[in-house]
Amino acid sequence: MKYIRYLLYVSFMFSACVNDQKKAFDQLLEVQSRLMQVEDAMSNKVLAREVLEAYSFFLDAFPDSENNAEILFNSGQVYKGLGKNLNALECFYLVHSKFPESSWAALAFFQQADCFEAIDQRLTAKNTYEEFIERYPDHPYESQAKEMIQMLYLTDEELIKQFEK
Repeated sequence: MKYIRYLLYVSFMFSACVNDQKKAFDQLLEVQSRLMQVEDAMSNKVLAREVLEAYSFFLDAFPDSENNAEILFNSGQVYKGLGKNLNALECFYLVHSKFPESSWAALAFFQQADCFEAIDQRLTAKNTYEEFIERYPDHPYESQAKEMIQMLYLTDEELIKQFEK
């Protein structure tokens, strides 16, 4: 009888945790959807910060959630939108280092290179793009990574000419 009570208690606690996680995730999605309706994070920094706080709360409250790779990736995107490329880099790094098998890992790796480029770390960006190509040769962004390497050292005038072609 004690064993059955224990199993019921564990089942109830697990169910409560799952329900709490689902509620928190649904709230997170609601806040996130409001930000996605805005053109970019810079145009509504208050909402962007609210989304980042919701992401942070969820990651802290549910460290083992199957959604954490996506949430970290989205955090990186919001930070990029706010021009906080170092914070974005950290998020993208965590995605591909903590969740290497995630469907978000390759794209997070690519985004790291983009962030390095944004903070004028061209050599690191180049190396990251090259490593992306090596790690993910069949990824849809592989050709874009090659193009980005070619454009890293072009002057503004050369870039304009490239886009005019």
